[in-house]
Amino acid sequence: MKPFFWLIFILGLALGGCSEDSGSVTGRGPVTIKGLVSDDNGPVPLAVIEATDEEGRLLATADADASGRFEITLPATAPYPLLLVAKLPNDKQLLAVVTSNQAVEQDISPYTDLVVKSARQLGGLTPENIAKAAGAAINMRPSQGGKRSSTGFKGDLTKQYGGWH
Repeated sequence: MKPFFWLIFILGLALGGCSEDSGSVTGRGPVTIKGLVSDDNGPVPLAVIEATDEEGRLLATADADASGRFEITLPATAPYPLLLVAKLPNDKQLLAVVTSNQAVEQDISPYTDLVVKSARQLGGLTPENIAKAAGAAINMRPSQGGKRSSTGFKGDLTKQYGGWH
C-alpha cells in the first residue's frame, strides 16, 4: 500500500484512541524536540525556532543549523498544545503544532503550517481539528512523479498524540 495511506491510518488510530488530557503536563522533565525546517525549495538553513503557547508567550528558542536541523528544549511546565514558529531568513514564518509532551520529533514545513492554519480555522488547536487539518493537508500535497512523500509529518505519531491506548 502507499505510504500516505498508512500515515492517515496511523494518524486516525492515534487520535481516535486518545483521551481528552493526552496533552497535559505529566510532571516529566524538560522535553527536547528535534526536527528539520524546510520550505518548498528544501531545507532552510539558519532559521530561528520559537516555541510559544497559544497566546504567543515565548517558552523556548533555538537556531537551525546550516542543514536546517534544530533541537529545542521545552520546559516541563509547557502548556500543550504549543506552537513551533520557524522564522526564516527571508522574513517568512512557518508553524507546527506540538500536541503532547510525548513528542520528540517535529519537522516544520509548509504542510505543518497548513495544518496549524487549517485547525485554527476549524475552531482551534484541538486534537479533532488537528486530525482533520492534517488529513486535508496530506490530500493537498502535490504529486511528484506519481509518488507522494510525507515530508513535514515526520515523527512518531504514537508519541505525538499520547501513545496507543
